Amino acid sequence: MRSITRQEWFGAFVAVLVLGVLLSFASPYFLNSRNLSNILVQAAVVALLAGGQTFVILTGGVDLAVGALTALSGAVAGYMMIKLGIAPGWAIITALAIGAAVGMFNGYLVAFVGIPAFIVTLGGLTLWRGLAFDATGGFDMAGLPEPFPSIGYGSFLGVDMPIWITGVFFAVMAYVLSSTKLGRYVYAIGSNEMGARQVGINVPWYKLSVYVVSGLACALAAIVLMARMDSSSGKMAQNFELDAIAAVILGGTSLFGGRGSIWGSLFGAILIAMIRNGMNLLEISQFKQMMAIGAVVIIAVWIDVIRRGHLLRK
Repeated sequence: MRSITRQEWFGAFVAVLVLGVLLSFASPYFLNSRNLSNILVQAAVVALLAGGQTFVILTGGVDLAVGALTALSGAVAGYMMIKLGIAPGWAIITALAIGAAVGMFNGYLVAFVGIPAFIVTLGGLTLWRGLAFDATGGFDMAGLPEPFPSIGYGSFLGVDMPIWITGVFFAVMAYVLSSTKLGRYVYAIGSNEMGARQVGINVPWYKLSVYVVSGLACALAAIVLMARMDSSSGKMAQNFELDAIAAVILGGTSLFGGRGSIWGSLFGAILIAMIRNGMNLLEISQFKQMMAIGAVVIIAVWIDVIRRGHLLRK
């Protein structure tokens, strides 16, 4: 398991390096330190969502509602601060509580009721975003108080705060996956769920746990996104679920579960940000950027299917 994880992490890392070299030749502005920092900041929100998504996909599931849950957590927190005058600390706690609660709800339906993850989270894709609009009246909440401006545009030791938050998040998640019972069981469930049940692993509870992790990651992503936008609304994070899943796949995590790396997902998010940044520098249209990301994801899944078939034949 550990050798496979390193291999996936290394593959995504090499892809980032190769693309970086190509873009540095294609545009003289790419290697500018400000531009490189912007790429990491732009990747932060998708990376946070991809980190939570990694836990779900490693168990063989999927969470299609991460963008909608990000919008719900952020919209409610913004409404509390701007319209109700509630302290930012309580708004942040509420956002995290919403993320955990919705994750628990999703996990319960998947793990204990037996509804396929695709159906549960596909419904949540519109349910949670609709609730975000309804709860806030559809209004944008602009002019957020501290600490949001500091989170969005502050820095520490010369490094932007969104990069610090993302780095700490991934360090913690990497430790959880590599050194805790939850991490070991996540891989075991994704590799062979029936075998995991037979050796006494409480599969439903651990499946529920990964959706809670994903929900908390959505809430944290909402906090960072709100800080960057200096506003919140039900329109936040539209289509971010697609970028998050794409980042996980590009990072080498198998859609079939049981194999992958949290660091690979981080590099997958950076890879997506680099593709978009490079195309912007080359003045390539948004439509062609969408086509490029879609094509890259299809190729990555194709490679995963081929690799899985190769492993099964061994």
